[in-house]
Amino acid sequence: MSLLQPILDCIFGASPSTTTITNNTTASRSPESIASDIVTKILSADSPYTLHKELQDEVSTTGWTEAVAKATLQGLDNAIKAGAKMAKAAADALGQAKDAALEFSTEHPYYTTLIALGVLAVLMPWMLEVLGFGELGPIEGSFAAWWQRKYAGEIPKRALFTYFQRLGMKWHWL
Repeated sequence: MSLLQPILDCIFGASPSTTTITNNTTASRSPESIASDIVTKILSADSPYTLHKELQDEVSTTGWTEAVAKATLQGLDNAIKAGAKMAKAAADALGQAKDAALEFSTEHPYYTTLIALGVLAVLMPWMLEVLGFGELGPIEGSFAAWWQRKYAGEIPKRALFTYFQRLGMKWHWL
């Protein structure tokens, strides 16, 4: 490597997929190699704290490029499909997230209610369509069609069915 290479890389930009800095030395590594190291660390870490530190160290020395991100996602996907067990760190992180969510919902019931209503509002058009309340009426063969048959042709004005069908017809654009 020439003495001017770092200066040229700084001016013209180095290829992030092939050049990385490790322990103040320049080494050539492919995105797949970097991703392999990241996936291995995720699958074998003992605690979320060591995992975080190891991933931070890896990403800070190699750089996080789109190619590395895609290779990492592909590696994790392959590991999950192959049935690889996640390390204790992943289970601990899930447990901590669950505990934090429960604690938040206990301490802030009004915010939790607002969040739940927001999620419900976002999911409602999808749920109405899944249940069969379509833009042009009940969808054939769906729950909504079955429910409508139960009324035997006479649906009361303020029935829950009419409310859902009206929503299904109005929220088709969401």
